[in-house]
Amino acid sequence: MAQTTTQIASDAIATISTETSQVTNFNVGSLVRSLVDAFSSESALMEKEIEEQIAAGVLNAGYQLLGVSPAGAVGSVYLLTFSLSSTATSSVTLASGTAVTIPNGTLQWEIGQTVTIDPGQTVNVTATCTSTGTITNVPADSITQLVVPVAGLTVTNNSSQPVIQGRDAQSQSELQAELSQSINQLHRGDYLAVEAGALTSQLLDASGNPTEQVVKALEVDFVPTSAWQVNGFVYVYNGVGSMSSALLQQTQNIINGYTDTNGVKHTGYKAAGSILQVVDAPESVVNLSLAVLPKYGYSLSTVQTNVEDAVNQYFSNLDIGDAFSLTQLAYAILASPGVADVQILEPSTSLPAVPYVENPTTIPALSAVSGSTALASGTYTLAYSYNNPFGQTLATASGTVSISSGQAIDVGSIPLATGATGIDYYLSISAGSTTLGYVASSSGQAISITSLPSSGASLPPSSNTAQIPGNIYTLGTLNITQATS
Repeated sequence: MAQTTTQIASDAIATISTETSQVTNFNVGSLVRSLVDAFSSESALMEKEIEEQIAAGVLNAGYQLLGVSPAGAVGSVYLLTFSLSSTATSSVTLASGTAVTIPNGTLQWEIGQTVTIDPGQTVNVTATCTSTGTITNVPADSITQLVVPVAGLTVTNNSSQPVIQGRDAQSQSELQAELSQSINQLHRGDYLAVEAGALTSQLLDASGNPTEQVVKALEVDFVPTSAWQVNGFVYVYNGVGSMSSALLQQTQNIINGYTDTNGVKHTGYKAAGSILQVVDAPESVVNLSLAVLPKYGYSLSTVQTNVEDAVNQYFSNLDIGDAFSLTQLAYAILASPGVADVQILEPSTSLPAVPYVENPTTIPALSAVSGSTALASGTYTLAYSYNNPFGQTLATASGTVSISSGQAIDVGSIPLATGATGIDYYLSISAGSTTLGYVASSSGQAISITSLPSSGASLPPSSNTAQIPGNIYTLGTLNITQATS
């Protein structure tokens, strides 16, 4: 590390004092001290410049070795839906490069392939913005106009999350982060390598353009209870929403290792012997309501876009497993041009990094049906809880059903809550009993219960242990109003 001016001067005075007894006045302002300080100042500056050049040289050498270079600004890529009216008299063909835009806006997107749309039909196709930067990330249903209109043809982007987000030119810190990721991709076995490998997964269209890709990944270890059971989960997020089964499978192949269609073997990123399962990261949607006070000379309409951009950027920066912080969001909004103050009305509290699956509240729909059964006639009580690999929720309020001899109990289908992977059912241990025991599990589909809980069956959970370690918070609705003061 480069020395400071004071350090160099102190060393110089010590050396002079050792070499000669003729110089004794080193007080500040003396001729000798002035010469020493001048020399020390220049030497310190030179050392700092040399140190910075060496550091830059080492970084540049690393970049070149790993093929990493600063990325320029890129434009967003959106999945657009084109719809042709059923009253149209003929099909419409849109050539690759057909441009769409935002009404009264200056940004344009061009589709990446030629598509034909029949009357009454819709077609989905990706389009890339001709401009670059984060300004090309726009709200849902805003790209709604063809530059050259076609009668009966409409277009929109159904999601505010692009297939590929527009970004500004890469900063030095971002480049260093990419260098770290490239280094992580060179080795295998630990969580850094697994996450870096997952981030290489993407799907391409016929023209080689990305249609879906993994943009965030998090490995969470899990302690198995038996041999050959999953001992870790790799949560992945595509930046848009629910991930396709094709991308999930491809990511799983990359983590495990695979042989491609050309017979080339690709080494996996996981450690030998470990069993990792790639999972679509559960999304917790956050609906926001804000009261914004514009600065003097600004109006709500002039700052609203800035606030929306700040909110979208905040959520874009959240990684899997990050908490949602009201304070950090408020700081991000207050940094927007023209904003004097903001009050976050909804939600009222920050949200944890590792939330729990919400406890079920809907009473199960029960009915008596004929069928092979070991149940005696009488009245039965049934409740259910959600489960996932990390635990169970509390059970619902119970439902009751009366059956006759020879009848079973049908339980209607139940939608899974965010982060849940299954359902556990708890039934009366005998007809008329209000004591419940575990009797069956399902993934949410309707089931028939034909027998009592086993002797010693577990009781309904007394606490919620169903953590969601791979959770990611995403923006739902955004309501912005004018604050009064």
